[in-house]
Amino acid sequence: MDNARNRLRINMISWLSYFFTGSLVSTLGIVLFPVSQAFGKTPAFIGQMFTLMNIGLFLPIMVSGMLMRHVHLGTQLIVGSAISALTCAALFIFPANITAFGVGVFLIGAASGIMMAIGSYLVVRINDDAKARSANLIFTDFFFALAGVVLSLVLGYLFKHGASWLAMYGAMGILSVLMIILCLGVKFPIVKQTASDMPVSGTQEPWGIAAWILCFALFCFLLAEPVFTMWLPTWLKEQFGMAPDQAAYYITTYWTVKSIGLFVNQFTVRFIKLRTYLLASTVVGLFSLVLAANSAAPGLILVCAGLFGFCNSGLFSGLMSYGSLQVRNSPPTLTSALLTIGTIGTLVFSSLSAFVYSQWGLHWALNTATVAYVLLLVSLVAACITSKAEKLGVPVRIHGA
Repeated sequence: MDNARNRLRINMISWLSYFFTGSLVSTLGIVLFPVSQAFGKTPAFIGQMFTLMNIGLFLPIMVSGMLMRHVHLGTQLIVGSAISALTCAALFIFPANITAFGVGVFLIGAASGIMMAIGSYLVVRINDDAKARSANLIFTDFFFALAGVVLSLVLGYLFKHGASWLAMYGAMGILSVLMIILCLGVKFPIVKQTASDMPVSGTQEPWGIAAWILCFALFCFLLAEPVFTMWLPTWLKEQFGMAPDQAAYYITTYWTVKSIGLFVNQFTVRFIKLRTYLLASTVVGLFSLVLAANSAAPGLILVCAGLFGFCNSGLFSGLMSYGSLQVRNSPPTLTSALLTIGTIGTLVFSSLSAFVYSQWGLHWALNTATVAYVLLLVSLVAACITSKAEKLGVPVRIHGA
């Protein structure tokens, strides 16, 4: 296989890895009600069950550095995808077994974590040029949002016409098989351990308080977004009596506008400072989230869901970039810390919001996202005040994780 074709296949693997994870995470709100009905459980209980998926996703990301140095990238992807495909098949064989469901979502989540970690690494590794890397990182992020658009539309339509919750995991099984096919015959880059992989020592440049505050900001962001997309459809069904496809349309709107924002905002940040962009996006995002979670007008909620998606489109990459720029020569350990601490938000969002649901009801479960977003804004302001990026004179632009 020639280099150009191999590079294209590797990029496609990265795109599919983000599409797979986006499919799994962004559709939880749509699949939550059909699953709770099928097993005769409350949405709060099923929300707690989805914590197993988040644990599965988090663990490979946490140990990805070690895994990638000791296990071939292609082997990890093929084995993880095979386990995911077999797990999806097993769910069809044992559709009424709640234990099988719990084990299944954990294993599929683990496969997603492997794909996400390797997909992110591959984009950075094969694109040496900074501009090419930025473009490919943003384009790869687009596939996460695209999954939310496609799967929300498809599942909303299928559930409206009486399809089982298993339709979701049938789609995941197909994506797993596609990943295996893409990986066959690809020459993956070899991961070698270097001195830069070593833990931060006392002789190296200190990260500074702003870097740690931005780790917390990422945690808040990755807590707020999935809480919003998970509980909004259920809120719309309960509050306004919407059909499943109507409620799914609101989530589709969120992801559609976010995907558009991923294209638009890569140009926006060329003309304004990253710090200004992050603050403006977070303020407007918080305003739109408050209205979307508390308005009594379905039309206004739809508009605010779209605006919230647009504001969120550049926040993940922007926060990762701003955090990495707190050190003149950003080490991989700083990027790892930002990603790992941030991903804890994804780990706990379903269990935390499900607990809030069981204690204070659906309205406050949805507004868990609002509380997290308020904390995001407060932490971002604190990070801007204590930031070293501007003093270091490093060009402050979004460049991805």
